[in-house]
Amino acid sequence: MAKVGTEMMNQMLNPLLQPGETYQAAAYAVMPPQYPILMYFGAIGALLGGSPRPCYIGLTGDKLNYAVFGGLKNDKLMETGSINLSEITKVKISNGLGIKVAALKLGKKRQQFSIKKKLKNIPDQERSLQVILDRLTSLSESLKQSA
Repeated sequence: MAKVGTEMMNQMLNPLLQPGETYQAAAYAVMPPQYPILMYFGAIGALLGGSPRPCYIGLTGDKLNYAVFGGLKNDKLMETGSINLSEITKVKISNGLGIKVAALKLGKKRQQFSIKKKLKNIPDQERSLQVILDRLTSLSESLKQSA
């Protein structure tokens, strides 16, 4: 099984950068299942999209890139995407046990990331989490003021 870590994170996130872009922060996170109802069908449900999806997220100056991975060895890139921060219409940050949950609304679409506070294999996880949350909190406050 591939080990979640900085090297794997860089391999998956760096191809998503545009020329001249760099990451201000990058972290391991988990996205909710695509089809939560399938969680009740055990292993078959998990294979069909009913299990939480591990991913890496990277914050640039104006985007939040993500790379979802999985497979039998957790080393297969399953999906990638980018969220323009200017398209976010609402941000909600909540606390969990050892995690922070960032729920983003982009028009009618929603995206959620559960980000662990500490991770042994990614030494910069805690600092990256704080940078990402500070940026999203700042965005949330500016959205509230403009409403």
